[in-house]
Amino acid sequence: MSNIPNHDLYAPQWVSDAQRPKDLYSEILPGLYMGGTMDGDTVNNPLRLADLETSQFFDSVVTLYSWAHAMGWGVEEVRYGFGDADMSGVDVARILRIAKWAKDQWSQGQTVLIRCQAGLNRSGLLTALTLMHAGHTAEEAIMLIRSKRAEIALCNDDFVDWLITEAEAHFVQETSSSAA
Repeated sequence: MSNIPNHDLYAPQWVSDAQRPKDLYSEILPGLYMGGTMDGDTVNNPLRLADLETSQFFDSVVTLYSWAHAMGWGVEEVRYGFGDADMSGVDVARILRIAKWAKDQWSQGQTVLIRCQAGLNRSGLLTALTLMHAGHTAEEAIMLIRSKRAEIALCNDDFVDWLITEAEAHFVQETSSSAA
């Protein structure tokens, strides 16, 4: 890891419960939120009809935890579940496309939530990619997420490594191919 520009971005140490996110979701930049799901918010726990009828704060949601309930009525949602592990099980083309969708929704004034189970790693990965679509570097995105969500956000070193060493190349490629 010594050849990586800022190795301090790796492995934030979990020292105490005070480092956990304080809320279910956090605003990273105006209109762009990152978060998790309630512990019992899984498809095997039925929701009451009243829970589906409440108005939602979010216009657009990316859900990365397969067992989470769908959002309520009137919320546009993209779902793609994948593990909080290494990048080998992740369809990179798909997550880049989803991040671009989230960025496009956000750019159009929609209130966007990117959520996973705990609201730390998978949502952090997609939020970082969304920020990168908006012009941030991987390092800027990671630091912003940690300052707004929790200092232990993106504690999955495989995700951090991929963002720093490989993801930016996709954006350079995208920019150069769209300019042609």
